Amino acid sequence: MRKTKIVATIGPACDTPEGILALVAAGVDVFRINCSHLDTDGLARSIELVRSAAPECAVLVDIQGPKMRYAGEETTLVDGAGVRFSMESLGLDNGARRSSDLGLQTGHRILLDDGRLECRITGLSADSIEAVVVRGGVLRVRKGVNLPDTEVLGGVLSDKDLADLEVARTMGADIVAVSFVQHPDDVTRVRGLVGDDVLVFAKIERPQALARLEAICAVSDGVMAARGDLGVELPYEELPVSQRGIALTALRAGVMSICATEMLESMISQTRPTRAEVADVSGAVRDGFDAVMLSAETAVGHDPSLAVRSMTRIAEVAERDVTMPNHFADSHPETAAVTAAAAALARRISADWIVSLTFTGYSARLLAACRPSSPILAVTPTAEAARRLRPARGVYPVVQPRDGNVARAIEAALGAGRAAGHLHGGDTVVVCASRLNPRSDADTILLHTVD
Repeated sequence: MRKTKIVATIGPACDTPEGILALVAAGVDVFRINCSHLDTDGLARSIELVRSAAPECAVLVDIQGPKMRYAGEETTLVDGAGVRFSMESLGLDNGARRSSDLGLQTGHRILLDDGRLECRITGLSADSIEAVVVRGGVLRVRKGVNLPDTEVLGGVLSDKDLADLEVARTMGADIVAVSFVQHPDDVTRVRGLVGDDVLVFAKIERPQALARLEAICAVSDGVMAARGDLGVELPYEELPVSQRGIALTALRAGVMSICATEMLESMISQTRPTRAEVADVSGAVRDGFDAVMLSAETAVGHDPSLAVRSMTRIAEVAERDVTMPNHFADSHPETAAVTAAAAALARRISADWIVSLTFTGYSARLLAACRPSSPILAVTPTAEAARRLRPARGVYPVVQPRDGNVARAIEAALGAGRAAGHLHGGDTVVVCASRLNPRSDADTILLHTVD
């Protein structure tokens, strides 16, 4: 069974009940709603759409965050020439901020148009920036602005972000992805706004986030390698190494990870991915990411279902000869004591499944972090906990009320697995559960053959 999960972005090409169902049939586990292209009312409608059409799939709300775009007149930047930008023209002025408030300093770079143009700051005033052109060209309106050397000071959540987060909380979104993360406090603040029932993923798209990656993972439920802005703010040759580092750091921390941006970009208009794209998706699977993500391919592409099926096929083949070390257990031997032992036993006996009896999903996520060779059947009593497990690598959640007696709970779990079509007579399974209390961490491992 495919272990790597598929995240698909909703857009005009698939935002109907029929479109959502087609993507589920193709293999989607999580639906991403990109707040950059929706107002708050549109976000609410999209959540309702997924909940009604695909209630078992997870909803990921991707918060817009600060988006800086050039708002001045079209101009040509000449190499070596001086240039003056107003704060407003760079999208840095919200009516109250000055250059000194943002953390800008002389020597910092300004990248424009996805890094195609580059300037370096030579002087600052209250409302303008002087710079010298390092790499020139035509600067057009609405092109992106990046500040790779600047840790932007102040809050990173706009009024729209706050409104979107409130909708995500009240409508029961399963995951929120936080844009423009620079510091663990950015994640902590969002968690305080959405509560403990929503998973918080940090988008790693700035060098400042890479420098604090371990600390960010420590306060996050997951991370996203957002390779769009990250690929602009880093030298492009460093991006593959950074991508691998994000996956490895997440594995060691025991949090989920998503690889995103331009994975099958050509399939927006084509019927086959390029060979480089196939290698890219395969590399992300081998890096150890829990999930891979489609953006414009499903949001505006000509055949969203085909893009999902293509990614599924690539992931399935890439997984065939991948055996992953247990980085999480090596880094957290006490936390992973039981789940690592269950994973090791399953590998040793080539178990067909690991069955995790998990109340909140925590034990199943620990098992997934151990990267066992067997798929994980996560049996949990609530649909909400089941959906929050959908992004986790190799985890297949089913909903089954939990009996207080562990023997009866295991019997019911195996029955639920058979009813869902996962378990079959004669399957060898490793059961990981708690004997002390249904809400306690796993403390018991049993070997079982399905009747």
